[in-house]
Amino acid sequence: MNRAKINKVFHTSKQKMLLLFDYGDEWHFIVQYLGTIEVSPGQKLPMIMESNGEVPNQYGGFGDEEEYKDEDE
Repeated sequence: MNRAKINKVFHTSKQKMLLLFDYGDEWHFIVQYLGTIEVSPGQKLPMIMESNGEVPNQYGGFGDEEEYKDEDE
């Protein structure tokens, strides 16, 4: 995925695709191509143009101390 070029994936504006992220958790995202923009020198890429909804914790609290408490307590 990190080698895919936008112009090879999307051919027209407003085109959408379903992106499967993290095959274990199976997170699904709808990605839509809205067009191209000029990028200023020094602009950090990739960048998020728009986001909807609340961002969940990717690993669901993995490593939280509460998970490892003794069952005897």
